[in-house]
Amino acid sequence: MTETDRKAPSPKTLRGLYALSGNLCANPKCTTVLINANGTLVADVCHIEAEKPGGARFNKKLSAEERRDARNLMLLCSTCHKLVDREPEKYSVAVLRKWKRDREDRFAAIGDTLRQRYVEEIVDEAEVADLTLPKSLKKYKRFLKKEHFTSKIDERTFEGIETYVDRLRHVASADRELMRAIVEKGIALGGRRETESGINIHPDDLKTINVDNRRLSDYRIRKLANTLDRNNLGGLDVDEEPMLQISVADEDLDWSTLKAFLESRGHTLRDVICDLKFGLLD
Repeated sequence: MTETDRKAPSPKTLRGLYALSGNLCANPKCTTVLINANGTLVADVCHIEAEKPGGARFNKKLSAEERRDARNLMLLCSTCHKLVDREPEKYSVAVLRKWKRDREDRFAAIGDTLRQRYVEEIVDEAEVADLTLPKSLKKYKRFLKKEHFTSKIDERTFEGIETYVDRLRHVASADRELMRAIVEKGIALGGRRETESGINIHPDDLKTINVDNRRLSDYRIRKLANTLDRNNLGGLDVDEEPMLQISVADEDLDWSTLKAFLESRGHTLRDVICDLKFGLLD
């Protein structure tokens, strides 16, 4: 399966899953809520048959659309998600489909009115994000020329940016903010941490970053790495020394150059990574 075959579930599909979840993990023995008392979403979207080869219960006969279809997805807490993917023989396709069926049938029985009220309370950041896309990259190309940078900007660049933004908008705002902080850290440290593919930085170099007045933990780094990997935005490479990777939208939009361009116009990386205002490049 190619990278382009991997697609995130549509907002409509996610709303449907939440609407039939009863705000509970689908594991019948688990009582973990999916949206906690602080209003924070703590659920994982689990594939019954894996999204990509090598994953738990992968079925090569499924198409990309079938893999992201609601019938192949269920909501679990992060603990149960790890459990079922670690032991696919015990937690088979049949077992997971029964969990999903039993949970959804139970909540469907409460009636359309109450279920609709629950759906209306769910706000998907991916849908409400006020993103912008570039149409010409005119200002950015002018900046590259002024700085004597060569580029290969063509139609594929625009396609790459659109794909990248579509992936990025499905990442929670808190994770995008952390991505920005890590990119800024990688640029500041310099050296071989930045390539044309993106930022590559050792997790130990991130320990000076604070999140909610606490030092960035290994758990939070791994959690972000998993999010990046799911959305084809990077991940954690552990082949030799562990390196957290955050990719770029296009090789002509490396993070350092993008940062310099934005700051020359009174903007920052937060405008594109967090607020998705890639139209600022026009």
